[in-house]
Amino acid sequence: MCPLVFFTWFMVLWSVCCANLTMDIETTTAACRTERLVYLPVDLFRTDTCARCYKYMPVFAFKVKFQYAGWGTLRDPRIGHTYEANLVNTSREVEESFADHSYLRKWKDCCNAAVSCCESMLDTQLNTDGSFCPHTWDGWQCWEDTPAGTTAKADCQGHIYFENEAPSCAKYAYKECSPNGTWYMNEFNKEWTNYTKCGRLEEHRRYLYFHIITYSISIVCLVPALIIFSMYKQLQVHRISMHKNLFLSLFLNGVAVVLFKAIVIVDELDKSDNYHTIMDGNGDACKILSILTRYFRMTNYMWMFCEGFYLHKLIAAAFAEQKNLIMFYMIGWVFPVLPVGIYAILRKTTEDEKCWALPVESYEWIMNAPNLASLLVNAIFLCNIIRVLVTKLRATHSNEPSQYRKAVRATLVLVPLFGLQFCLIIYRPPQTTRCGLLQAYTYFSHAMDGMQGFLVSLIFCYMNGEVIYLLRRTYQRYRLSHDLRGRSQTSIMMHPVSVTQVSSMGESQATPTHHHSMQYRSKLVDKQCKTVITDGSVKNDSEAEV
Repeated sequence: MCPLVFFTWFMVLWSVCCANLTMDIETTTAACRTERLVYLPVDLFRTDTCARCYKYMPVFAFKVKFQYAGWGTLRDPRIGHTYEANLVNTSREVEESFADHSYLRKWKDCCNAAVSCCESMLDTQLNTDGSFCPHTWDGWQCWEDTPAGTTAKADCQGHIYFENEAPSCAKYAYKECSPNGTWYMNEFNKEWTNYTKCGRLEEHRRYLYFHIITYSISIVCLVPALIIFSMYKQLQVHRISMHKNLFLSLFLNGVAVVLFKAIVIVDELDKSDNYHTIMDGNGDACKILSILTRYFRMTNYMWMFCEGFYLHKLIAAAFAEQKNLIMFYMIGWVFPVLPVGIYAILRKTTEDEKCWALPVESYEWIMNAPNLASLLVNAIFLCNIIRVLVTKLRATHSNEPSQYRKAVRATLVLVPLFGLQFCLIIYRPPQTTRCGLLQAYTYFSHAMDGMQGFLVSLIFCYMNGEVIYLLRRTYQRYRLSHDLRGRSQTSIMMHPVSVTQVSSMGESQATPTHHHSMQYRSKLVDKQCKTVITDGSVKNDSEAEV
């Protein structure tokens, strides 16, 4: 009986001691809180949070995504083997599961941030009176003790951006602390942090709409310019034909860009877990629209090169006249088919996804190389044109500064025609650039890209002396014809002619009278036009202004 009582007393004493020992271990070592609402020892916290950082990363960040096996371990679904998520001794298999090194780096950054969070928790006294939400790790970043009934704000961490680099402009995540001193719980009864403000969706949406608006302005301005260039036979010369083809290329490119962005890209910005976007469908229609956008884009560069080559030939060859434009048509419309066709074949066979909207850098150079070459050659053309003009001015007007100002002004208007404004935005600042500067660059580059059609139509059509003269003459003829018609009707009403008098006029007299009346009106209109317009007659092609 005594041994039984002694054994019972010993077991009770042992359980009490073990309980106290366990409580002491939890109090002293289980100091780091996770999003799972538990406090873990430092070593287990380090591996478990790292494994869960891996779990929360998107599928596209991996070649083969391992499964979270619990308490700091990852399981290879192919062979069933488990690995510890330990940054000190990361297994080669875990590292090789990532799609590329950038995703591996983001994972390690997340793991290191969790360790730093645990260290800060250990250095902070635990609040247990319910007046604060506890210091915690939410799976992505650290949140300090927060007063009850308030909302904490923290900078969005760089490792949460998987499809692009972190923005230079500050973005913030928010975590709500309830009045009872607990973190806000979502409908799944889990602590939830608001990361929606960390995204760049609204920023991209603003840039997108601004780009569409600039292209739309150019389209609206190019349509009347093309009509004007086509309706007057006095403008059917080689120089204007070159302008017409460039304008048409800019117009078609603008239409293609607006359609692609308004239909495909805007739809992609509305993407959600339950919505299947056009880019996800990767249909033939959106790929055709994407390739047309690239084709018309390249025709822009080729026609800008043709403009530079044509003008340089006129000036360098003593204003020699071009016999035909077949060569320019081949360069402007036919040549782009070759690189764009090669690009389409490569994308179809190797990178056939997302409507070909996402650039593949190595393939993009198939089109970028000829485009950059055209800009470089046009820059050389412009420098030589300036040299020729300055040489001629020195020989004829050596002491007249106004002539040099005219030469500079004449060459500056060639910049948008040659596409040299793109040299201002050829270098894109890195994402680490100050927020304001990066935003200014983005808006400026979109304006230079989308407003080119507006600039060239304004300078070479609406401000062109020939066009202004012809439009004025057309307007004066219309106004005078309208006035004469009104006067004729008024005269008939004031001096009515009887039916007998009209019937007595012979057919032989009526026809010459009408003919002489029309000749009189035409001469009167021309006389009035010459009185109103003092610009002089229309220049021929060799005398026309640039």
